[in-house]
Amino acid sequence: MKAVEIFMIRKSFRPNSSEAIRQEAEDLINEKHYQGYRLINVDFDVADNAGYIYAFITMKKPNTY
Repeated sequence: MKAVEIFMIRKSFRPNSSEAIRQEAEDLINEKHYQGYRLINVDFDVADNAGYIYAFITMKKPNTY
């Protein structure tokens, strides 16, 4: 059983998309935290030619060592 889970959120790059992806990432983190997950890392990245902004969220699964 893997102890770490990585979630990815993708949004097309438009005005206010950085705020939208930040809010969606925050909501996902809060939802998973209530399920027992613990946050390890959050990384935001912009694809150069694709026109997307990504959020990669790494969380530790509940009841794992």
